[in-house]
Amino acid sequence: MTGRILLAELRHSPLRWAWPVLVAIDLFALFGRSDHWIGVWSETGAAAQVPAFYLGPAMAALAAWTAARRRRENAGGWMDAAARPAPLMECVHLGTTLAHGVTAYGVGVIAAVAVTLPGGGPHFFWPGYVLLGLVVIVLCTGVGHAVGRAGTSLVAAPLGTALVLFVLFSFFGFVPQGAEWGLGLMVVSGYPDVVTAAGPMLARSALALAVVLVAVAVGRRLRSTPGRPGWPGVPVAALVACGFLAVSVVGFATAGPVLQQRGVPDEPLCTSHEPRVCLWPESRKYLEEAELMSRRVAALPADLFTSPAAFHETGLRGETTMGSGFYIREGEMWEVATSLAIRIQEVSTPPHCDAVTFDEDEKRWAADMELISWLTARIAGGGKPPTVNGGPPGVDEKAVHSIITEPEEVQVAWAEERLATIRGTRCV
Repeated sequence: MTGRILLAELRHSPLRWAWPVLVAIDLFALFGRSDHWIGVWSETGAAAQVPAFYLGPAMAALAAWTAARRRRENAGGWMDAAARPAPLMECVHLGTTLAHGVTAYGVGVIAAVAVTLPGGGPHFFWPGYVLLGLVVIVLCTGVGHAVGRAGTSLVAAPLGTALVLFVLFSFFGFVPQGAEWGLGLMVVSGYPDVVTAAGPMLARSALALAVVLVAVAVGRRLRSTPGRPGWPGVPVAALVACGFLAVSVVGFATAGPVLQQRGVPDEPLCTSHEPRVCLWPESRKYLEEAELMSRRVAALPADLFTSPAAFHETGLRGETTMGSGFYIREGEMWEVATSLAIRIQEVSTPPHCDAVTFDEDEKRWAADMELISWLTARIAGGGKPPTVNGGPPGVDEKAVHSIITEPEEVQVAWAEERLATIRGTRCV
């Protein structure tokens, strides 16, 4: 019976007209931002979750609007008189709203899997990030439903709820980076060296469920039925829901980070040429470019530069310290070339020391930065791509990169001058 009521609600819900818009928002957020994630399963999971940043507040607005619309139309009268309990009917109404949001989100998830499947390799889809986005949508829908039941405004409450959640997520919603503070409800990227942790994910799921229970159990009629247990003015269902919410908030606050370090793979993907450049299996689409970088490193003047035997993507050796590996950020290999260049420069020059004079320190700094810039361009196979902004401070990158077009002997002489400056710096 309840299932038939739910199907009837779905057929007649005004949200059926909003569903195509929700799907369009999801697909635009998925494909409009970037396509670097296609072919990398970890990044695909994170990309499929990103639309929840927009769908969450949108669903809060729609849930608030539908709940307020029912109250304004005095739908509560027939619900109170219905054969089934009012909380159960509220579940039907909230379930109808959730169905629209979850299915719209699901369309994006299916699209993300479909485009990555042909080249993503055997390490299949990462569901943790998708579950994180689902938690956001359920949480926001529950909040919106509760706000809508508390009033009759069809404009102020929906828009206000969506705006508050959007601002909250913008500033505090994402997994914190470094010293930043965040709720850890969303991620921007899906680096392969980390995975979602089971405990914090359960805590977030419990919080979303608790908000939904409060939304359906605590309505405009707070007084308990005469002769039934409950605190004065508060029914038992509301007490249970609020208690569960309190426990869930504590669990969420104490659960710890939602991301944890991933275990080291048995067989990372490495280039066949030395020095070896090793990647996570999920980063297999970058192996060809890594092979080219390895060959360019090997082609550097051996009498000037020393290369490590291998370079590793961050986390491949179980390390967690900064600078212990390289990241592939949004599919950009220029940063990988920069990391390799910095490492080569470190092992090819004396350890850093305090210079005798400020002038010598400045000259050494300039030589260091110019050499790293030149090495990066050599390893990357050319000048900086237009998608990359910034660079070593104080370096005329156009002038440095123009050296790449000169004959090898000219480049070697230019590099020797910088190395002589670095190695000739007098230490305190």
